[in-house]
Amino acid sequence: MPTCLKCQQPFEITQGDLDFYSKLSVPAPTSCPDCRWIRRLIERNTRTLYKRKCDFSGEEMISQYHENQPFPVYHWKVWWSDKWDATKYARPFDFNKPFFLQFHDLKNVTPHLSAFVIGETMTNSLYTNCAGYLKNCYMTFEADYDEDCYYCNRLYYSQNCMDCLSIYKSELCYEAIDCQNCYNLKYSTDCETCSESYFLNNCKSCKNCIGCINLRHKQYHIFNKEYSKRDYEKQLAEFDFQTLANIAKFRKQAEEFFQTQPHKNLQQEHNENSLGDYLYDSKNAEYCFDCKDLEDCKYVGRVAMQAKNCMDYSGWGDKAELLYECAACGNNAYNLKFCTTCTTNNSNLEYCDHCTGCKDCFGCVGLKRKKFCILNQEYSEEEYKDLRARIIVHMQKSGQNGEAPEYGQFFPIEICPFAYNESLVMEVFPKTHEEALKQGFKWLGNDARFTPQTFRMPERIADVKDSVMSELLACKFCGKNFKLIEQELKFYRALNIPAPISCPNCRHFSRLATRNPKQLFESKCDKCSKKIMTSYKEKSSPIYCEECYTKHVFTTEK
Repeated sequence: MPTCLKCQQPFEITQGDLDFYSKLSVPAPTSCPDCRWIRRLIERNTRTLYKRKCDFSGEEMISQYHENQPFPVYHWKVWWSDKWDATKYARPFDFNKPFFLQFHDLKNVTPHLSAFVIGETMTNSLYTNCAGYLKNCYMTFEADYDEDCYYCNRLYYSQNCMDCLSIYKSELCYEAIDCQNCYNLKYSTDCETCSESYFLNNCKSCKNCIGCINLRHKQYHIFNKEYSKRDYEKQLAEFDFQTLANIAKFRKQAEEFFQTQPHKNLQQEHNENSLGDYLYDSKNAEYCFDCKDLEDCKYVGRVAMQAKNCMDYSGWGDKAELLYECAACGNNAYNLKFCTTCTTNNSNLEYCDHCTGCKDCFGCVGLKRKKFCILNQEYSEEEYKDLRARIIVHMQKSGQNGEAPEYGQFFPIEICPFAYNESLVMEVFPKTHEEALKQGFKWLGNDARFTPQTFRMPERIADVKDSVMSELLACKFCGKNFKLIEQELKFYRALNIPAPISCPNCRHFSRLATRNPKQLFESKCDKCSKKIMTSYKEKSSPIYCEECYTKHVFTTEK
């Protein structure tokens, strides 16, 4: 087993892995899968937004890049237009210098996209990122085809949802996590086709249920016990979920009950010969997380809408094939290696960033609809192929002081524009300031001074007046100031939900904390003792294999 050059831990490279590397003509990796994933995740900043000016027009805009970045940042309208040409920044390759140094110099002068959005599809949805086809959305990220949604992440085809995470085709949901096809569902996790319910876990086709787990096709149940409609409604009134104190009290009771019930070892369905967590409709997918529609993939995360023959790929998908060591690339992408933030109809790219509609390019930044380019300089096909081959040999000869040669490695961390705590990696592999700096990552300091809250938030939303929107609130946990916007106040009133006393960021990370780590552990089924893989690192509940869990659910359903 090789040893990871970054974390010094041994990791496995199988014969199947070697066959894939041979197919793509790349060397085997020198770092473990987790270290490779961490490096790719830092390439994406989803939720940290800044106000700054467009370096082309001077117009104030919302950007994913802090103004302290060395490169220009253009508003998405300008960046996608023909008002500028990235070949302006082209330079010849210098065989006396390392490739990554030359690429970094090019990256630092080439304009970057202000926000990773499909701009023309966005209506009244300014404060969003990594999104498209949104209407009236605010602080919603990694989202597509949504309307009237606020403070959500990974949201698709949904409307009128707030404070949700990983939601699909749902409406009027609040504090829902990993749910689909749900309506008016609150404080619930891993549910499908459920409605008018509170605090559900792993339920399907349930309505008017509270504090239930592993139920199918049930109504008027509380803690998995059936009630008459009249008694159910009486109990619901007594729970009084209109104050934060009552919600916290019931949440604790529900969590204690859930710990006594069996949990499925992994969240995966409709797969063939696959292994992962939150993995669906996939074939021959191994060690994949938060994915859907994969085939012949390994070490893939947050990818959906068809991806085939990909390895070490993070973010997006949408008809992607033969991608290796790529981050935030997709939409008809074919044969991309070591690329980041490349979108739409790209093929045969290596070490490219912010390219779209390009073919046969190496080490390019910001190109649109170009081919046979190296460091943004255009060549004939014959010249391109000859120079590319010589550059790869040059990169293979690099590597000193125990470091790996350049070719075959993803971009060094120094080239990444984002700090550790500014990027998506903080959600998957959280680290402290000290841990990040010790491991060579950047960290974005926070010099903001917060104002103490003088306003006392009423316990019930019915007692909250419109004037609250002019009040400066302070998070109970981190002290950060925040405000309520008109749309969310209307949402709270419509659903009789108490106004929050914590900031959107703390609420988001509290939801993330309820999900299992993106790792797999060997264990045994607590029912049949069969060896299983699970994402539960520590057992606080019975963990069943898929077969035993299914039998348990069907027994409960009768």
